[in-house]
Amino acid sequence: MNHTIVKLDEKRVAGLKIITTNEAECGPNAKIGALWQRYYAEGFPSSTPHQTEPGVVYGIYSDYESDETGSYSLLIGAEVEKGEELPAELSVTTIPPATYAVFTTRVGPIIEVVQEAWAHIWEWSKQPGNKRTFIADFERYDGVRCADPNHAQVDVYIAISVE
Repeated sequence: MNHTIVKLDEKRVAGLKIITTNEAECGPNAKIGALWQRYYAEGFPSSTPHQTEPGVVYGIYSDYESDETGSYSLLIGAEVEKGEELPAELSVTTIPPATYAVFTTRVGPIIEVVQEAWAHIWEWSKQPGNKRTFIADFERYDGVRCADPNHAQVDVYIAISVE
């Protein structure tokens, strides 16, 4: 899986948030799947006000305790206008301006291709010269390439240190 390098400006994303670990996600206390189900079941993709890109959903990993072995926050939501008032039920996470390695999945079942991408990213990050910063990483699900969850293509952005 190849990647590209991009520099991004800050993004403000509003949605539903949990705190978890990768270890917990491999066992009976997994929370991520339930958070995605709730986000869609309760209609947040269409009801979140002040969206900058309707139809685009983000899964943002932030507030890392350390690295992939520690706890982190996951917010599922939509990018929203800066400074706008939002309903109290929504949490807000800021994707910081940074340099990101962008990995694009193959087309396939959404859960499968995202899991494959993360497995690749974990291996990639062990290679010399590939340094994750753990300030924020995110998955971007656009309304076109992810319209059919059985034939989806997702971009995964990993914050990196460029030396």
